[in-house]
Amino acid sequence: MRKRWSVKLATGICLGLTAGLMLSACAGEEVVGTGESPATEEVMSSEITATRDSSIPVLAVNGSETYQTWRGFGTSSCWWSQYVGSWDKPYGDGTVPVREQIAKWLYSRDEGIGLTIYRYNVGAGSADSQKGTFWDNNRRAHSFIGVDGEYNWNKDKNAVWFMKYCVDLGGIKDVVFFCNSPLEKLTRNGLAHMTEGGENDNLAPENYEAFADYVFDVAEHFRAEGIPVTDISPINEPQWDWFNGQEGCHYEPAQMAEVLKVFVEEVDERGLGDELRISTPESGEWGGRTREYVKAILDDEELGAYFKTLDIHSYWSNAEAKTKFKSWVDDKYPGTELIMSEWCEMVNGKDYTMDSAYNMADVIWEDMTILDVTSWQYWVGVADGDYRDGLIYVNKDKKAARPNRRLWGYGNYTKFIRPGYVRLGTSSESKELTALRAVAFTGEDDLDGKQRMAVVLINRGEARQFYLDGVDAYTSYKIYTTSEERDLEETASGSVAGDTVFSIEGESIVTIVLE
Repeated sequence: MRKRWSVKLATGICLGLTAGLMLSACAGEEVVGTGESPATEEVMSSEITATRDSSIPVLAVNGSETYQTWRGFGTSSCWWSQYVGSWDKPYGDGTVPVREQIAKWLYSRDEGIGLTIYRYNVGAGSADSQKGTFWDNNRRAHSFIGVDGEYNWNKDKNAVWFMKYCVDLGGIKDVVFFCNSPLEKLTRNGLAHMTEGGENDNLAPENYEAFADYVFDVAEHFRAEGIPVTDISPINEPQWDWFNGQEGCHYEPAQMAEVLKVFVEEVDERGLGDELRISTPESGEWGGRTREYVKAILDDEELGAYFKTLDIHSYWSNAEAKTKFKSWVDDKYPGTELIMSEWCEMVNGKDYTMDSAYNMADVIWEDMTILDVTSWQYWVGVADGDYRDGLIYVNKDKKAARPNRRLWGYGNYTKFIRPGYVRLGTSSESKELTALRAVAFTGEDDLDGKQRMAVVLINRGEARQFYLDGVDAYTSYKIYTTSEERDLEETASGSVAGDTVFSIEGESIVTIVLE
C-alpha cells in the first residue's frame, strides 16, 4: 500500500517555491501527496527551481500530450540509382566503392543517417524504347518487360543492385514500389508521358487490370527475393499534365478512383491485404485540387472502406495550406492518417550549405506539427544536376560523390526519431526557444530496445542555453550538431538533472538524445 505523507513547509523557503505551491505553503497549510518517502514532486520541483538561473529559459516536453506514432523516414532512388549502382571504384583514398559509400550515407545508422524507407521506381519502359521527349535521359526508366514481351528480371540491374545492397545493410523496414506512368505498351499514345493536345488521360479502362497485374508481379518477384516491399503506389501527382520531360500520367479524380479499385481488388485476390498497402493519391500539394482527389477516394464506399491513409507531397504548400487541409480532413474524414511521401526544395542552383538544410527542416517541422504526418520521405537521395534536390551531389563523369548539409540536417531527424516513436508536445514561454521549432519524440529504439527521447531544434541564430522540463525519466544525454562545420557530430554529453543547462551552437540543426 502506498503511504500518505505530509510535510510542513516553513516560511523561510517560500521564495524558492513555484507559484502554485507558494500560496498554501506560506500559509502554513499541509501539502498532501502519495509516495514511499517524504520526497515529493512538489518539493523536488521547488528545489530544482531554487537552483536554476532565472535568466535561462525553459523548454518543456509534455509527456501526457501525445500525437502521432512514427512510421519512418526515407528517400527515393529514382533517376540516379540506375547509374550510381554501377560505380564500383573506391571512394576517395579508401577501399569502399563509391556506390556502397553512398548507400551507407543514406541507410546505415552507424555511418550515415539511418533511413528506414526505400522508394523504388517501377518504370514504364521509356529507357528501353527511347521514345518520347526527355531533356534528361536519367529521367527515363526501365521496365521488366523484355523484347519478347516476357518478364526479364535482369533489367534495371544497377538500380536493383543498389536497392538490394541498401536492404542488406539491415535498417530498411519498408520498400515502396511507385509508378510515375503505366507501362508504355498500355498507354493510349504508346509513350510514358502525355501528349499535348491529345487525350486527357493516357490509360484506357481496358488496360487497368493489366497495369495492376504488372505492378503486383514485379512486387511479388522482389518480395520473393527478400526485398521488404510493403507499399505499392500506382499513381503519382495525378493533377499535373506530364506532357514531357519525365515519365508521368494525368488522371482526373473519377478515373483515378477506378484505377485504384482495380489495385485494391488485386491486392485482395493475391491474399496480400495484410502485407501490402496501396499508397495514394500521391497528390503534388496540400492545396490546389488535392481535396477533389481525396473526396473521390474517401467518399466512395469501396475505397473509403479500404483507405485509412493518404500519401501527399508537400510541394508548393505553405503553413496556411497545410493548416486548412488538416482542419478539413479531420472534420470530414476523422482518423485519417497523413503521410508526406515526397518533397525537395524547388529552387534552381546547387546548394551545399545550411540554407537549404534549414528550409528542409522547416518543412519537416510543419508537416510533423501541423499535419501530424506519420512518415516523411525526401524526393531523391542523389542528384547530378544544378538544383536543390539530392541529399548527395555526384559528378557522373568522375563518378564522385559529396554530401551536402541537407543530408546531415535530415539525419538530425532520421537517425534519432525511430519507427514506433511517439511525438510529444513541447512549449516555452521564451520567444527565442519557440523560434527553434522544437519537436520531441520518445520510444523504444528499434535496434537496442532502449527507451530514449529525441528533441530536434532548428537554430538559425546565435548559441542558446536552456533548461529542459519533462525529462526526469532520463539520466544522460548527448547532443548532435549539423552546421557548416559539423556533419551530424556529437558535440556534448552529460548527466541529466533538474538544473542541467543544455547548450546548443548557433546556426545549426541540433538533436538532444536522452536515455
